[in-house]
Amino acid sequence: MSESELGRLHDLALFLRAEENLGTHLGELLKRAASVTDAASCSIMLLSEGEANAPRLKLWGSTETLPSSALSERPGRGDSIAGWVLAQGTSLLIADIEQSKFAPMARNRSNMGTSFICTPIAVKNHVIGVMNLSSRPDHPSFNESHLVLADIVATLIGKSVQVERLQTLIRSRVAQLSLAREGKEVSARLTDGTLAPARVAKLLAKSFFKDMAAAGFEPGQIIEAASEIITLVSTDIARFKKRMTRTTK
Repeated sequence: MSESELGRLHDLALFLRAEENLGTHLGELLKRAASVTDAASCSIMLLSEGEANAPRLKLWGSTETLPSSALSERPGRGDSIAGWVLAQGTSLLIADIEQSKFAPMARNRSNMGTSFICTPIAVKNHVIGVMNLSSRPDHPSFNESHLVLADIVATLIGKSVQVERLQTLIRSRVAQLSLAREGKEVSARLTDGTLAPARVAKLLAKSFFKDMAAAGFEPGQIIEAASEIITLVSTDIARFKKRMTRTTK
């Protein structure tokens, strides 16, 4: 491992330690993660949907501009290279993807090299996502040294995601009350940050419904409250889109 690689890894670690909201600085995170292995591109997918026995990945961010189809994809175990790594729970180093069994799963790589790394992002032995790295064109293929670096980067990202999820729970009184009601296994998954956000949201929704029903609210009133939440979310999304439009001009 060269001094420059160690330096970039150190910079990434400092960046992750300083950031409290990874989502707002996701682009910077992806660039720094790619720079550690001198990769042409980096993308991260996190578990979002699906049942516990059939988890689904969702694109969290990418250094590349991807087609809209990639944004809507929800690959499961074995559905793609990322799905294969999700199922196996181990890192994958492909020296030449065009000559490998994964060639049919590869996207258009006209502006990238032929080498590819996909490594799981895990928290306490639970895979919560994957990180994909593509080599630069006209550069040597990734080797075991790059794979070691990628695994370290994935570990750092996993720890940061775990901390961010825990901070979200700590800031929410509703989440704390929901946590108190759940069984030991679910509570443990909640407090170690390994439950996908979609499942956490469903738990909170159930808690919201139970609390309102117990307080004597009628079904129509509960639906009205849920509609208000949807309106607030829609307003927030609209504000975010306007802010993104201003920053890209």
